[in-house]
Amino acid sequence: MDMNKVVSLHDAIQEIKDGDVILSGGIVENRRPVAAAMEMVRQRKKNLVLIGTCSLSDDILVGAGCIAAYRGTYSANGAFGISPNLKRRSEEGSIIIDDIGHLDYSIGVMAGMAGVPFIASKTCIGTDVLNPAYDNLSRVTEIARNKDRLPHKKYVLMEDPFFDMGTIQLIPAIKLDVCICHVQMAGEQGTVRIDGSLTFDHFAALSARKVIITAEQVVPESYIRQDPNRNCIPCTSVDLVVEAPWGAHPGQVHNYYDMDIAFLQEYARSCATQEGFDKWAETWIFNAGGHEDYLDKLGASRLEKLRAVPPYGYLPRKKGGME
Repeated sequence: MDMNKVVSLHDAIQEIKDGDVILSGGIVENRRPVAAAMEMVRQRKKNLVLIGTCSLSDDILVGAGCIAAYRGTYSANGAFGISPNLKRRSEEGSIIIDDIGHLDYSIGVMAGMAGVPFIASKTCIGTDVLNPAYDNLSRVTEIARNKDRLPHKKYVLMEDPFFDMGTIQLIPAIKLDVCICHVQMAGEQGTVRIDGSLTFDHFAALSARKVIITAEQVVPESYIRQDPNRNCIPCTSVDLVVEAPWGAHPGQVHNYYDMDIAFLQEYARSCATQEGFDKWAETWIFNAGGHEDYLDKLGASRLEKLRAVPPYGYLPRKKGGME
């Protein structure tokens, strides 16, 4: 197989359709596909159904009105507090939220990867995650373009038929229209290498109909295949590859750069109101016509100060971590 999958960020994001069920890779401020999210905002995507965790890149999408419904779990920007746009829109009632448990999310993605319709667990029994009063799955499904990406039921309870361990919860597989991941390195044909935590990216990529990879570096496929033990997503699962250096800024990418704390603090302050977010988006998304313009606006000097220091893989800071 010899197929170059490298495209521009603009062209890759055009493949995402209004109403798609999407999942963004990475976690909290780590390897979040911010460049991809900003391009989705520029292209005015709408009525998207977000699965997973809502941090940074996803919160930007929420603030811009791209996300109509969210089925997820952890929703915060780490040390910078609860995802401000999601919090505000949730309080306003302008986004549909269907809570799922932390472990339910992770093993639901595993079920999607394995191609099985559900997986068993006990983690949410006794919690309000299973309270029918808070079940918004049907409202989420109304929005989705492809209804078959969402389950008919949020959960099913049954008695363990094998070991008499009592009531268990059947968790439906997570199925996606599009998975978007930002990674350290990708081959031209789509083989992916992630340094540090994989989170659930390697599972989510195998649960999606379409996989878009943005990468700090795109290298010849022959190079990335010289060390296959370090690769985690096969080229056969990837549809499009985009070279997007600093594509997770203001978040971090292990071995490449650390968080831009001043930028994240500015974001948190700006998003206290919708007007504040709109002004922030005008400055950093719309007035920057693309990812390259965004980097130019940040400036090389600012970015270079964030470079990871070998062998740490991050930028050591003074005690307290916020300087």
